[in-house]
Amino acid sequence: MEEKHLLLTGMVIAYVGVVYLFSRIGDKREIGKRRLFWISLFLTPVLGFAFFISSQHKKLVMYTEKRYKCEDCGYVFSEKMDFCPFCEKEGKHNPLKEVDMFMT
Repeated sequence: MEEKHLLLTGMVIAYVGVVYLFSRIGDKREIGKRRLFWISLFLTPVLGFAFFISSQHKKLVMYTEKRYKCEDCGYVFSEKMDFCPFCEKEGKHNPLKEVDMFMT
């Protein structure tokens, strides 16, 4: 009788372990690892895999930051300066233009 309990306990621990390891890959998809874990735990990892495959990859979140660009040389600076230091070495005094750059 005890052997059956040990075998059943081992199978449950192995099942939860497989579901946990499988759910770790869900972090790169929109489904997420927590949702994939619960789906795989209660509906079997086969259905969890189907949900994983049908889920899209996570999209990058775009945002903008203020940067300062030289119109002549095209170099972009993160700090505000009066003139472009590269053009200033050549004797030109080009003011920097404030631009919004897309970041990820």
